Amino acid sequence: MLRQKSHDGPNFDTIVPVANIGLIGWGVVGQAVGRGFEIKGHKVHWWDKYKKGPYSLDKVIKKSEYIFLCLPTPMFSDESGIDLSIIDGAVAKIAPKIKKTDKILVIKSTVIPGTTVSYKKKYPDVNFAMNPEFLTESNALGDFLKPDRTVIGAFSQQISARLASLYQELYGPNSKIFLTDLTTAEMVKYMSNALLATKIIFANEMYDLCTALGIKYEEVKDMVAVDPRIGPSHLNVTTLRGFGGKCFPKDIVALIGFAKGKKVDHSLLKTVWEKNLKIRKERDWEEIAWAVNKKRK
Repeated sequence: MLRQKSHDGPNFDTIVPVANIGLIGWGVVGQAVGRGFEIKGHKVHWWDKYKKGPYSLDKVIKKSEYIFLCLPTPMFSDESGIDLSIIDGAVAKIAPKIKKTDKILVIKSTVIPGTTVSYKKKYPDVNFAMNPEFLTESNALGDFLKPDRTVIGAFSQQISARLASLYQELYGPNSKIFLTDLTTAEMVKYMSNALLATKIIFANEMYDLCTALGIKYEEVKDMVAVDPRIGPSHLNVTTLRGFGGKCFPKDIVALIGFAKGKKVDHSLLKTVWEKNLKIRKERDWEEIAWAVNKKRK
């Protein structure tokens, strides 16, 4: 199936094929990705274990060229790390059905570095890719349609090229698309969220210092944020203090658990998390669906 697309650039009025996109999981990320591709004219098929959708899992697998896993990766309730059982289960169901085909199984969920490589080793005849999301819950669709960057991790240039072409057609020839390996792509997401969470805790400490001095934190913040190396994002201090929500807590916990397992010094990350637990007035992540799961067995 083909459609006409016009945009500024050398490929003006070129004919572009409609892609068949499969979404496994229809939460915030899945809906943003699915609706974003639909807006751009692609065909979307989705399935969610807990939501009644138009397609079965087998139908989504059969119809789709690109199958995006947009599933939750909660932290363990004992804060020992990340629970990948939902992703593991989905891969175990899908991978055997697409081996030795040209379909691409794209991990969109946030998974600890090395996860996608482990899937590739277990299912060597499956085309895996890692394509982390950088969406905010308040504007997920807008973020997907106008990203600051797209990161694609793959084990072969052919897989990278296919996904890059899909996104370049979606965003235009000047979009920032980074092609890398599977593990690097996974690490990019964790470093991004860990740095932003650390910035929030730093801002909270500066707020307390300004308060002790009897000066206005907002005034200090505005003048500091003018520096382009710093910027204004994640410097606001809310009445709840610290950081909450679904992503930052579980990703910090996952990265601490991962670093601990690798025997890498994670004292800064540990301090950020412990400080957050100390100053945060409401641990809202404990009440958010799929943010926290059972204790590690």
